[in-house]
Amino acid sequence: MLNLKLRLESLCDTRSWVKLHFADGTTLTGRVIRVGHDYVEMESYGEAEAGYKYEYSKHLVPLNLVKFITIESSSFAEAERRRLAYVAELESDNIPESEKLDS
Repeated sequence: MLNLKLRLESLCDTRSWVKLHFADGTTLTGRVIRVGHDYVEMESYGEAEAGYKYEYSKHLVPLNLVKFITIESSSFAEAERRRLAYVAELESDNIPESEKLDS
């Protein structure tokens, strides 16, 4: 458990992507925001198979629920694309109508 926490703390410093694996076979892919005494805080931008265009959420996950982590995965590139698309959509929503270009 201590090695897992230390690894997550180092990933937190770089706001890296990680996939948490749980005992029931489910996973959560997201960026590590903070690691507390007995939890990890992550942000995710939805899963490709969920069907939503963008689904931003934050998660507080008790460390004792995490079975293992994946720190390199091809799915991280897709997750980063979803994050960038979400951020771009937020930024375009904040542009005043007078400054938007007509399409």
